[in-house]
Parts: sequence; structure tokens; C-alpha cells
Amino acid sequence: MKVLRRQKNLSFGTSPDNEQGLKLDLRFDEDTKTAYGEIVLPVHFQGNQPECVHPGIIAVMLDEVMMKINQALNLNVNTGEVTIRYLQLAKVNEPLYLRGYFVKKNKRVIENRAELEDDIGKIVARGKGKYIEQDL
Repeated sequence: MKVLRRQKNLSFGTSPDNEQGLKLDLRFDEDTKTAYGEIVLPVHFQGNQPECVHPGIIAVMLDEVMMKINQALNLNVNTGEVTIRYLQLAKVNEPLYLRGYFVKKNKRVIENRAELEDDIGKIVARGKGKYIEQDL
């Protein structure tokens, strides 16, 4: 008989066990259906622009904060589509603040929104996500 073992969560975005990952610590507010968190990214997450976060890392963070909403609402989903609007550069080694909002559920499609702000409150990126509910 084959024994199945539960694998360690090595999510790049949120796992504390992934040494190369972001280790995002995200929280959820039940009343507002809002997920949030903050992070200071070290220089190894820099993109082509000196001292600026790689755009792909920003995309991962926005997707993760939107997925936190789905998990908190006990929705078994996979990412279907994420659209990112980059508004300005985000700096490495400076605080960044994530916020994600539940928008709506239409049959098996859940829609969420997210924002990433810098330490002075300027929005550096916005994300829209569509998540497809899976059968258990």
C-alpha cells in the first residue's frame, strides 16, 4: 500500500519554508473582506531598474493578496487571470503595503482587486484577478 505524505507548502509568495520566496505574511479582515500585509523586499528582488522591485515580483504579490481573500472565504480556486497596471516604480529596501478586496462571485468565477502602496501612500500598482472555483 502506498502512503501519501502531505508535502510542505513551498509557495514562492507566502511560505515561510521557501528560502528564496517572499514570505508574505498576509491577514484577512472578516468584516470588510479585505486582505492586507506589508513587506520590505531585499535587493535580490530588484529588476532592470536599479533599486526597484522587479515587475514580476509585484505581480506575484498582488495575486497572493487576492488569493488570501479566496482562502479566507473557503473558496477552492485556481488563478484564471490576473491583470496588473503598473503606475510607478516600487523601491527595494523600503516598506510596501498590500491590500486586496473581494469584488464579486458569479457562478464559478470570483473577482478580486488589489493595490500595492509605497511608504508615503502612493499606489505603485493595481491588480484585477479572476479566480475559477474548482470541484472538490
